[in-house]
Amino acid sequence: MGIFGRKKTTVGLDIGSAFVKLAEIDHLGDRPELRRIMSRPIPPGAVVDGEVTNRELLSDAVRALLEAAALQSRDVITALGGHDVFVKKVELTRAPHVPVRDLIAREAQRKVPFDLQSVHLDFQTLGPTPPDGSIEALLVAAKKERVQTRISLLEDAGAAAALLDVEALALCNALCHNYRCASEGVVALVNLGYEVTNIVILEEGIPALIRDLPLGLRRFGELLQRVHGLPVELVEEVIQGRGDLQGLDRAVETGADVIAVGIERACAFLGSRRPGGGLGRVFLSGGGACLAGVTEALGHRMKVDTRVANPCERVAVAPGLRGRSALSGAAPLFFQAIGLALRNS
Repeated sequence: MGIFGRKKTTVGLDIGSAFVKLAEIDHLGDRPELRRIMSRPIPPGAVVDGEVTNRELLSDAVRALLEAAALQSRDVITALGGHDVFVKKVELTRAPHVPVRDLIAREAQRKVPFDLQSVHLDFQTLGPTPPDGSIEALLVAAKKERVQTRISLLEDAGAAAALLDVEALALCNALCHNYRCASEGVVALVNLGYEVTNIVILEEGIPALIRDLPLGLRRFGELLQRVHGLPVELVEEVIQGRGDLQGLDRAVETGADVIAVGIERACAFLGSRRPGGGLGRVFLSGGGACLAGVTEALGHRMKVDTRVANPCERVAVAPGLRGRSALSGAAPLFFQAIGLALRNS
């Protein structure tokens, strides 16, 4: 599936564990312009541990969001992630008269940890071809069952998939578009979600490693409820950055330490490949980036420049933006949705 021809607007639809988020971007000006941004909570029980457990509830939430957005087109760009999606940078030796796609298929037989009959394969070549004829490419494999489930979910909600992306690549797209420094050296992008934290290590702007940690805002919330006996409503305000609580810093430091270990392990092998070229900076996105103190705690632990990634650092915001209050209150929550909507060809 793809987008054929340059479109005036594209709509990114990020289906998470706690919220479904939407961003609409206009591409006709000098730079992309955000025209619309909205979110809607996902009903409890619709998604558990990152897996869809009640498809009807989830499709109803998606349909309600799309209807509230009043879009001219229901063609959306969405993404898949998790254990059923495989992404890896590979190096290929060019063979005379052999198409790159055939070389990718051979490499996939060696690298992809799934039955190749059960997956969709795709790839993107990276950079210019060096004199020795070798090729670097990003290899992607997604289980057909997951792809069809997502397409069917959108159809149930009255929408269609214009393009299926990979969650980690959509995050990288948003980061590199907004921050040119993300394309230099080694950079970590940490997307702190509700159920899972995604860690993407970029090397010269290309994802070199992708790791998922079973740590998210839900874990923080459970800890606060258990230790402090707080009502659910107050916990939600605290973990979404709208409230404060004495003792929250200890939970944040614990979570930051878990994330730091994940980053360090993911970066470990890059040290031998890039002598003297260690991790340069860390960017935070996702709803967890709104949690008070998390950026400072992770920066202190990692001893590198750590900042919250702004999805509109280099994306214009329309004067009549629908959802301006949501963007000003929780911009990192929409990082992936905006990364999806930035896809345009």
